[in-house]
Amino acid sequence: MTFFRSSLLLPPLLAGLLIVAGPVVAQQPAPTLPVGAPVGGPDLEVARGASDGAPLLTSPPDGLRGHPLWDSWHRLKPFGYEQEEYFVSGMAVRLDGAPAPYVTRIIVTRPREQRDFNGTVMLDWVNVTAQFENAVDSLEAREMLLREGFAFVHVSAQAAGLCCSPLTPKVFDPVRYAAISHPGDDWAPDMFTQVARALRGAGEGLDPMPGLRVRRVLAAGQSQSASRLYAYVNDHQRDAAAIDGFLIHGGGGKTFDAPLDVPVLHLLADREADPSPPTKDRRYRLWEVAGAGHSDYFIGVQQVKGQSARVAGQPPRNRAGFRELIDEAGNYGQVPAPLMAACTVAGVTMPNHYVVSTALHQLNRWVRTGRRPPLTPRYEFVDGALARDADHNTLGGIRLAPMEVPVATYESTACNLGGITVPFSDDEIQFRYETFSRYQWLMKRATNRAVRKGWLLRPDARDQMRRVCDIRPRFAQGASGTCASYRPPRFGGRIR
Repeated sequence: MTFFRSSLLLPPLLAGLLIVAGPVVAQQPAPTLPVGAPVGGPDLEVARGASDGAPLLTSPPDGLRGHPLWDSWHRLKPFGYEQEEYFVSGMAVRLDGAPAPYVTRIIVTRPREQRDFNGTVMLDWVNVTAQFENAVDSLEAREMLLREGFAFVHVSAQAAGLCCSPLTPKVFDPVRYAAISHPGDDWAPDMFTQVARALRGAGEGLDPMPGLRVRRVLAAGQSQSASRLYAYVNDHQRDAAAIDGFLIHGGGGKTFDAPLDVPVLHLLADREADPSPPTKDRRYRLWEVAGAGHSDYFIGVQQVKGQSARVAGQPPRNRAGFRELIDEAGNYGQVPAPLMAACTVAGVTMPNHYVVSTALHQLNRWVRTGRRPPLTPRYEFVDGALARDADHNTLGGIRLAPMEVPVATYESTACNLGGITVPFSDDEIQFRYETFSRYQWLMKRATNRAVRKGWLLRPDARDQMRRVCDIRPRFAQGASGTCASYRPPRFGGRIR
């Protein structure tokens, strides 16, 4: 496996590959095994005749590495969480009714105690465009998921994520993952449905949520995975009835073949900007985030300095290490950093992770209570193209404070995917805002507006305003002021 380890000497390349999006990968042919035949050896038996979609869950062997590929890059116990990988096997059926046996895997991250569990499981249909797996929404919303008590699940739904690049399970650890067998992506939707049912307690074998009562199952996916979920909603959701709500993030369409039967929150970045009108279905909400890249700096930093190190064999970071890396990843452009210019490595720094967190929070509340997320402004367009201001920043859409009170140009569509951030010079910042105190006041006003609009959660508003203090050294002596305490307004309250 030395060829694999040597590849990790270039972690920026790894991160760049992780965020790349493109055409859907070619589907693998169905296996030549007889339908219902055992797959992968005596320790793992495919659930035979699973016409009810009840899969079998088992534990993988330790293998050569002793841990799953793409497990948490930080320790979970300090947050009251634990993580476990399962093999999921069964008989999947594609749209034309053809069955095929499969063995895939999931990684379940869950609260250790029922009292800390909010009752919701988020299934992340991980992105595989780079020919290995990237759990985008689990990374984007990590802080919110942990603080609000979600369980979240890395679902290996597609064939390209399992084999056969160096960063896929069957190559990373051929002993641990010898049993994995994917019939092709035509069967992925039913496999995903079966995973959802297993999380609800309808599987056989091991319980993936021991001691926890699951009340809701949400699904999220970004880019290619968003398009897969969009197709799932159109082609499978009504018959499957296994998922309570969807976050379709960075892909998919704005209209559907039939009325929706569960909530769908559609979250788009600048790259997906399109003036066409969305469906008026009451179970659909469209959110467009000004200045957001298709992928972004918050994900890129975690990949380069968190996931890459973990895959290379480093132990998970402790809680202090988690906080240190998240602090670096959350830079919105207030502190210039080299990775801001590396669009295929990190991406634009507009803090879209705040909106992903809010979207999942709002989707969960929508499913739980029926209260719909707020309507949000559409992007603005000129002659069909995304409109931009004098700083070349996006007009319209959900506007977070760094867009309303800019300290950088967010070239959100540069290099097509990640974008870059071009920080203003110290002189430009001081010319615009004169003093740190004025800049801080303007950021507070814009942050409060986002909270009241229901776009920004209160803990994330506090995080945003804490980061504002980092810009003080960029003001001249005598204009740097002091950092004021901050208390966010009521979330989703009336705009003043």
